[in-house]
Amino acid sequence: MKKWVLTGVIVLLGIILAAATITIVQPGHTGVRVMAGQVQGTTGEGLTFRVPFIEQIQQMNNRTVGMEMTTEAVTRDLQAVRMTYIVNYQLNPDASAEVFRTIGIAYESIILRPIVEETLKDITARYPIENLITERARVSADITSALQVAFTERGFTLDRFNIVDFHFSVEFGNAIEQVRIAEQNALRAEQDLQRVMHEAEADRERARAQADVLRYQAQELTDTNLLAMWIERWNGVLPTFMGSDSNGIMINFDDIQGMAPSAPAAPAPTPEPPAPAPTPEPDFEDVDEEDDD
Repeated sequence: MKKWVLTGVIVLLGIILAAATITIVQPGHTGVRVMAGQVQGTTGEGLTFRVPFIEQIQQMNNRTVGMEMTTEAVTRDLQAVRMTYIVNYQLNPDASAEVFRTIGIAYESIILRPIVEETLKDITARYPIENLITERARVSADITSALQVAFTERGFTLDRFNIVDFHFSVEFGNAIEQVRIAEQNALRAEQDLQRVMHEAEADRERARAQADVLRYQAQELTDTNLLAMWIERWNGVLPTFMGSDSNGIMINFDDIQGMAPSAPAAPAPTPEPPAPAPTPEPDFEDVDEEDDD
């Protein structure tokens, strides 16, 4: 009985010793060997052995990690802006032991976030507030370049930096809205001016065409052409009166149109000449009396 108990104790101790000796490093991690409080090196992912009770394996994550952050900064023209962005980074496997020895496993909050915020504030202060919108790609490229240098010096690799959104003050938002309205009004005025100029040009072209027609007609203006033009535009109705001036003849075409055709009138009889007046006879009695006297 004692033999079986002793055997069981030995087996149990063996299992405990084996468990303390064998360690499995997770995929995407680097194992940092720490013996008696000192960093001894690193080991790759998978099954590894260590000195039980003396040596420890600290696993450091080498996968891509994303940090979503929001930082308030001031532009070159002293305008407040709040920027939301995402930073993707990796811990280099070769630097895992040094990072663990100098910083520990809380390196993101201790060193990375302060670096990102300081870099972003520095780059933002180089641009006026309107350029953060109009030159967003350039701002993002400048921040990415600065972060790559800062991360590499500390054993990290910057995968990507993305600006999610800008948040401006209410006053600046109102100013942007006013500028947008003014630009729309200016564009509308320019379009109206272009339309008016186009219509004026069309009127000029029509006037030129009419002038050419009149010039051509003036060259071809003869009695025959005038008569043909009058006939072409005549609607078949005679005017009521036609005359030129007070000395001319005025004709009533209504009376002419209302007359019916009749036989020609007989010529008027020629009047006979009047008979000559009788010559008075002389009074001989009076003559004789005068002679007697």
